Amino acid sequence: MNSLDFDFSKESPALLSIGEVLVRLRNEFEDISISKIRFLESNGLVSPERTPSGYRKFSLVDVERLRYVLRMQRDHFLPLRVIKQHIDALNRGLEPVAVGDIAPKPPRALISTQSLEVSDAVSSVRMNRLELIADTQSDPEFLDQLVEFGLVKPDSQGYFSVTASAVVSLGLTLRSYGLEPRHLKTVLLSASREVDLFAPIVKSAAAQRTPTAGAQAQELSLSLAALIISLHSLLVREVIDRQN
Repeated sequence: MNSLDFDFSKESPALLSIGEVLVRLRNEFEDISISKIRFLESNGLVSPERTPSGYRKFSLVDVERLRYVLRMQRDHFLPLRVIKQHIDALNRGLEPVAVGDIAPKPPRALISTQSLEVSDAVSSVRMNRLELIADTQSDPEFLDQLVEFGLVKPDSQGYFSVTASAVVSLGLTLRSYGLEPRHLKTVLLSASREVDLFAPIVKSAAAQRTPTAGAQAQELSLSLAALIISLHSLLVREVIDRQN
């Protein structure tokens, strides 16, 4: 697999010794050595697991990270500082750097506002504040207001989800009609109450002692949410019709 097409945001259960990693990389990088791999590790480009006795164990994702770093050094002469920024972006689900480019691509296609179906690749996207602003063409003050009123929320590391990007985009559209984030707090409260309606059903499904209980609960949650959203849309239309 070409490392430029590898999904760095996923993890792999396969663990390899540093010698096995060397064998996998040597066909493409003849001058690769154990000391080189250790050097890249010491600079934060890869973080292998450690056994209780201290031996390094690399995942397949680690191997592709190393392959990516070595290619960027060899083919584009990029410094490790820049490559590390690329790796960070790739780890957060942003588009890999194409050959000939020197910066990560914008995030993958965002969640559709018409559907709750989100692929694993898309849902893994995490953007920092500046990336979210650039992706949505928002202004910092507007994003700060959305955060203040709870409409979007960064995680513990300060990253925003792909859903947050969709919320910001819709918020900007609504602002063009005169609706500010403080007005949209009502929509958030309504959404919270709607989720509370079916939360006990999902919790009961998740409590089942089966290997697939978690996945089934997630699917049930999405199905119920889609039904509630459809009902909400119809009721909004019904209220409008009654007022006309």
